[in-house]
Amino acid sequence: MKISFGVLLAIFFVLGTKAQETKDTVLIFFPFDQSTLTHSARRTLDSLITAFRNNPPSAQLAIYGHCDSLGSNAYNDKLSNERSNVVHNYLLNHGLTKTAISEVQGHGENRPLNDNSTPEEQQINRRVELIWPSKNEQSNAHITAKDTVIEFSKEVVDTVKEGQTLRLRNINFYGGSHQFLPEAKPALDELLDAMKRYPELEIEILGHICCLHGTGTDGVDFDAGDRNLSINRARAVYDYLIENGIDKNRMTYKGLAATIPLVYPEYSEADRTLNRRVEIKIVKR
Repeated sequence: MKISFGVLLAIFFVLGTKAQETKDTVLIFFPFDQSTLTHSARRTLDSLITAFRNNPPSAQLAIYGHCDSLGSNAYNDKLSNERSNVVHNYLLNHGLTKTAISEVQGHGENRPLNDNSTPEEQQINRRVELIWPSKNEQSNAHITAKDTVIEFSKEVVDTVKEGQTLRLRNINFYGGSHQFLPEAKPALDELLDAMKRYPELEIEILGHICCLHGTGTDGVDFDAGDRNLSINRARAVYDYLIENGIDKNRMTYKGLAATIPLVYPEYSEADRTLNRRVEIKIVKR
């Protein structure tokens, strides 16, 4: 089943127990210590209901609530159940039938998507997962374009042609954030050095995100509080270069959301990290 939602929506593809079987998962996120649906969450659920009406899935939907690691286990178990029940009741009250849902559970803090080591990671774990088995035509095609995309380096810049796009190695980001991972600093400085060595060089900075493939929407930036995550990631590189002396007239930036993944499907956090990236297109040498 293919679903295209024009709202906040996260779809991950996880290998199932049978050949070519996958599980589609929609993620609903919650504010800290709350089980109330946000406006964005309601829009996501409304789109899910519409999609199911137009193209019913071949199997029932499971609803699983989750929490970050803050608070006691008992409290988080209770909160995760409240979150899953809120989603369950919303679906039933807006047209989904009881027979469409197989399971409603809370898993507390026991199944995080990350280490809960930062506020951004904790936010991602405050979620409800809506999961249903489906057939995915790409389940056996694990695309790894990262092996064919040219990486930025001093040597490459010496010979690169106008119109070429280069991946900035290790300029990656925390999930749901335009904040650089620590290992990005050397690569940022390498790009800065190239811009200084070639004063005629003009570039377009391209931001990318993970996870929202096929949705036609950008990700939510929890730092900025908007839905311009890929744009903000490109802007972060742009700002870094300006702050270090590069003329802004030599650069433009834009976000491409999740339209060009390096790795697909994203089976692991490492895959998702690779897709949270920035590339540069050589506009003028």
